[in-house]
Amino acid sequence: MAWRIFELPAEKKEALELVLQDNVLWRQTRIFKEASLYGGKAGDYYLYMNGADEAMARADTMVPPIGKKLTGADAEKVYAQIREEEDRAASGMGMIFPD
Repeated sequence: MAWRIFELPAEKKEALELVLQDNVLWRQTRIFKEASLYGGKAGDYYLYMNGADEAMARADTMVPPIGKKLTGADAEKVYAQIREEEDRAASGMGMIFPD
């Protein structure tokens, strides 16, 4: 499984949602986050995608006309923050619905 972080301005969110209706991209994990919550520019959004390598390669060609793909340390930083938040949420569900 591969992952990507894309940054896009708020006014492009609707255009991105149309792209994400693609039959392959639709089936991948997609999470929108306000960029300012993760050290990004106010008014921008981050799109976290996780899925098959082939799907992420498709995202690499379809999303950049709408939003910028983050790379290197910038992508790693946002990825780590989102994963930590998702892990905390998942462990919280364990407290609500114990085994």
